[in-house]
Amino acid sequence: MPRPAWLSPYNAEQNELLAMQVESPVEVVAPRVYPDLARFTFLGESPIKPVDLTNYSDLVLQVLNQSAYLYVFRVGPPSIANTAALFGPAPESEPDPWKRAVPGAEGQFTLQAALPADAAREELEKARALPASEALEALKKAAASAGPCPGAYGMVGDAALAAKNFAAAEDAANEALKIDPLFPPAHRILAEAALGRGDREKAKASVAQALALYPVSKRAWQIADSLLGREIVRDVDVPVPFIEVGSAGAVIVVTCDQPMCERYAGCKAAFRYEPALREAVLKEKPGVPYHLSVTEEVVCLEAGLGAHIRMRSEPGRPPEPDPTAELLIRLAQTKGLTSYAMFEIVGRNRPEWLRMAPQAVHDAIVDYVSTRIFGAPTQGNPAPSTGVVTASAEP
Repeated sequence: MPRPAWLSPYNAEQNELLAMQVESPVEVVAPRVYPDLARFTFLGESPIKPVDLTNYSDLVLQVLNQSAYLYVFRVGPPSIANTAALFGPAPESEPDPWKRAVPGAEGQFTLQAALPADAAREELEKARALPASEALEALKKAAASAGPCPGAYGMVGDAALAAKNFAAAEDAANEALKIDPLFPPAHRILAEAALGRGDREKAKASVAQALALYPVSKRAWQIADSLLGREIVRDVDVPVPFIEVGSAGAVIVVTCDQPMCERYAGCKAAFRYEPALREAVLKEKPGVPYHLSVTEEVVCLEAGLGAHIRMRSEPGRPPEPDPTAELLIRLAQTKGLTSYAMFEIVGRNRPEWLRMAPQAVHDAIVDYVSTRIFGAPTQGNPAPSTGVVTASAEP
């Protein structure tokens, strides 16, 4: 597969990895594979039994051992990760205001262009250039003639916030939500307005919606930080691995030295280079190009946790501490891992897909955000002084 235009050249450290010699002969050169970013599939939430975790771990190990390709595993720091090659180009820090979510097949949404009518676009630009005292009313007038365009009302809402007119900001956000209930800036505007009025519970509820729809929004995170009075700690973090085909034709996999990291990374590699695994797990027809899915992330997290459980149960071997794995096991057994995977992995790298999630998936992500970000330190986001969350903390 040709290198996609969105993938930047690798740095010196990554190129050194790709050029390294391998100890075993490469009998079949692995193809270079990158995700088809035009496709994504979702998965519902459900609790998981420990046996499911070990079964997926065993499946991944079996696939890798039986592969015609050579997989070479190395330990390395998080800085070595080729995140863009695995997930696509880095996302924008705020959602595209000129797209709206439209209901599609099977409850899933699609993102479609939602530009203002030409005449309204010109009026919006003129209004934005006016002094603050005049801009708000001019923007309201232009937005009313913009058509089904939530972004125009987003402009009104931000202008109202700048003028500290919180009632007008809420009105504009609600107009945007009539057009697109899944419009992230509208929920963020409602959160800012509520915070400005001193309604912290309303602000929490609205910013949870905004983050669940676009988890990398800097403005939404700033509101969340303000509500907690400190910087948010993202305490359950699975390192992104480095996965690429080296110059010798082997698949090079570099990740941290924990069993969970290695099996998670191995699973990610197997999904990329082993079509038979994708066909078995995703029920896809042969020949479908590799694309990202929340199923892949959940299965690979489960495989990683299964490897951790196997290590922990080995007789005579003291278990290696891995608070992240222990917390994810609790989360898997109580609620499942879909929301975690959507918010913490997919959401960091392809946040626009969360705007297309079916309603049930979206609601589960909102619940995850509310619990993990705004929960008590022993249940949700820990205070900075506590360090990483302990294995005994509730998800």
